[in-house]
Amino acid sequence: MALSISCLPRNPTASWKSCTHASPPGTYSQQSYSHEGEEAGYLLSGSFELWVGERHFQLGEGDSFSFSSQEPHRYGNPGEVDAVVIWVITPPTF
Repeated sequence: MALSISCLPRNPTASWKSCTHASPPGTYSQQSYSHEGEEAGYLLSGSFELWVGERHFQLGEGDSFSFSSQEPHRYGNPGEVDAVVIWVITPPTF
């Protein structure tokens, strides 16, 4: 199973974008990304790893995060079940 991303319909006047990411077990982003803006998320289920710059975070159900998108960042699911994250990005990038 591949990464699944479902986003709310884009509002052309909104300064943010909200998506639900469902990452299957063992799924990791292939590279670090950086861009203008900020990101925040809330882990609905599963476990999730997040790297922001040189920092590494291990997150579980109910944990949240936020960071400047200008820092290189990547993520992955080290768990045995899907990791489901509500992710908010500003400005909307996709």
